[in-house]
Amino acid sequence: GWGLKPFLLKLHLFCSSPHPPDSGPLTLQFCKSPEPSERQAVAMIPGADPRELMVGAAPPQMAMQQPANDGMAMLSRLQAVEVKEKANLLQEVTALLGDEIQMANKYDIMDTAGSRHFFAVEKTDCCRRQMQTMCCHDCASWEVDISHTPAGFPANPFIELKRPCQLTCCCFNRPIASAVDKRTGEKIGSFRDPCTCCSLRFQIRDERDEDVLLVNGGCCQPGLWCPLPCGPCAEVNFPVHDVKSGATVAHVKKRVPSCLAWCCAPDLDNYHVTFDEVQDPRWKAVLLAFTIFLDFRYFNVNRNEEEARDAIDDN
Repeated sequence: GWGLKPFLLKLHLFCSSPHPPDSGPLTLQFCKSPEPSERQAVAMIPGADPRELMVGAAPPQMAMQQPANDGMAMLSRLQAVEVKEKANLLQEVTALLGDEIQMANKYDIMDTAGSRHFFAVEKTDCCRRQMQTMCCHDCASWEVDISHTPAGFPANPFIELKRPCQLTCCCFNRPIASAVDKRTGEKIGSFRDPCTCCSLRFQIRDERDEDVLLVNGGCCQPGLWCPLPCGPCAEVNFPVHDVKSGATVAHVKKRVPSCLAWCCAPDLDNYHVTFDEVQDPRWKAVLLAFTIFLDFRYFNVNRNEEEARDAIDDN
């Protein structure tokens, strides 16, 4: 009996470790998968790689297969994105009947190769959505959530865009929206639609509401007054300028998606955002959120509803 016990003990230590048991004493070893706080107390042998002795730890090759669960990291690798608004059948049919029911706006956000990396969906309730096309649309509140959608994995909350309800009349209390990082809950920027005579101009501000970028679409572009599916009337350009230097640092371009969309869903628009000199992923996220704010403010009206109402009134 006494001669067998040392042999069995050495055999157990040899089988449970990739190194010979006589290379040093074991300090402690867990039989269950350790918690993060417990992994510091895993049994270790001098000269051995601790990762090989960590009970319950995933192999390095498995850890490398996990997706980058970070929208900011994805944006840092993108130099341009396409924001494509999705059509809703019920909304377009009711618009043709002259009484449009506003449904939640949805947007696919893709790279220039057509791979989707983000998805935006409006979270506004039904009653407040209907106010967006009424006489008090400047006062209506809305919310949009932007999620990071890594291929093959569940979507992760990324940015929340919030437009609060406020009393807006002409130059008084102009509309403002904020962009919030959903992971940290911190505000990363905001947008303001100032009062101008007839041009589309927007202020993009930092987390302290200080002006950093200025977007100016002017008032003389043919795509503003007569949007068509082809030619110069098919797009509207919004250069983004640095407030301090006046230099152009990025571009936002609105496009009419197609002839079919122009006829059947005229409130549908696509946007091409080129980041150019903007390399900070946080500011890329702010520009991405601004594109949705721009769509809500000026390109969310359905021409078919107005034409149907005029036809009904004439009869």
